[in-house]
Amino acid sequence: MAGLARAVNALAFAGDVLRAARMGLRERFRRDDRRDDDAGAGEVQFLIEGDPAHGLSPAARYRALQYVPLLQARGFRCVVRPSRPAKYFSAAQSFQDAYARWPRLAMAYAHLQHLRQVRNRRADFAALAGRGVVFLQRDLLALPDSRLERELPLFNRHVVFDFDDAIFVRPPWARGDSGDGVDHALREKLASICGLATAVIAANEHLADFARQHNGNVHVLPTTLCTREFAPPREPAHNARPVVGWAGTSGNLWYLRRIAPALRELAKRCDYVLRVVCNRVDDAQLAGLPRERLEFVEWRADGEVARLQQFDVGIMPLGADGWAEGKAGFKMVQYMACGVPFVASPIGANHATGGPDGECGRYAKDDAEWVDRLATLLADPSLRATLGARGRARAVQHFDRAVHVGALAAILSEAARA
Repeated sequence: MAGLARAVNALAFAGDVLRAARMGLRERFRRDDRRDDDAGAGEVQFLIEGDPAHGLSPAARYRALQYVPLLQARGFRCVVRPSRPAKYFSAAQSFQDAYARWPRLAMAYAHLQHLRQVRNRRADFAALAGRGVVFLQRDLLALPDSRLERELPLFNRHVVFDFDDAIFVRPPWARGDSGDGVDHALREKLASICGLATAVIAANEHLADFARQHNGNVHVLPTTLCTREFAPPREPAHNARPVVGWAGTSGNLWYLRRIAPALRELAKRCDYVLRVVCNRVDDAQLAGLPRERLEFVEWRADGEVARLQQFDVGIMPLGADGWAEGKAGFKMVQYMACGVPFVASPIGANHATGGPDGECGRYAKDDAEWVDRLATLLADPSLRATLGARGRARAVQHFDRAVHVGALAAILSEAARA
């Protein structure tokens, strides 16, 4: 039976490839009938992982969508094609709750959702055939063995692949008993995407090193923001108790829980609030954090900046693992832009993002240092203000989107001509 199943899957895959090739060739021949101004090098087709109807993913917002108005101002025509349904629909708490109660039904639903994603992406491929350059934001499906991206060059060979996390390895919270097979599949998948791309954009040098093994045209562009939007408040925060803040997506709570012992020890020494800004999670995701200090705030797009501005110190803990090595330090960028000093793990791109220890914030490599660094900052408002001001200047100089849009435009234009 297992052999029969493999044979059926192989035939289905072969049918998909032949169908994609036929569609691609048909679109290639049709594109000559299109007006030149519609298919010019000034058009950018964004394939992003977020679904605007249900909220965009942070990566889609900051790696792609925020650049659309800036590129349009430079004469590009931009078309945004989000995943439908959202790429990470199964990470939603509602799906997790359903899976806990009805696992088989939830898995059947997930299978149907993946089929919808594939169908809609193939429709996108047909629509973008021969039209300008494709900006592929991360991989298309959250499945290690998916190879849907291989069909894309059949429709448009001008592909710029952008990624901002170490998506060629599993994050530590997703590791199970499946051995190395999943990691191998992920590496093969990302290697294949890098290889088919005209150019690759990575968020830091660690990611770029991986891409350079498979592509000779690799660029490093950090994850940026608009420093006019992310800015210090007109009036400094006057919290009754100083706020240690963490903002991020639910998966990365794994790293926050790693410093829970330090946060509990800090509670014995200092009066503070631990404010966690995140998408909705169950209580198990917050296990170990000091409950008497904890304040959970569900993330919403409206008021995002105001919530960051109310932090007295922002934190970004990481662990010594392959996923953490690929992090781009974007939490620190958000904190610095809002004039908030940080305490962070000296892992991945964090040090390159935040500068030398003591300039815009502090680094902590173990529990004792987390307690010491945070206690020092919580006790000294003047020091917080000094580090926050330096961080603000660093964010404006190095991490404003306007600083990097010229480089992105050049990469897109070069890829369109390749």
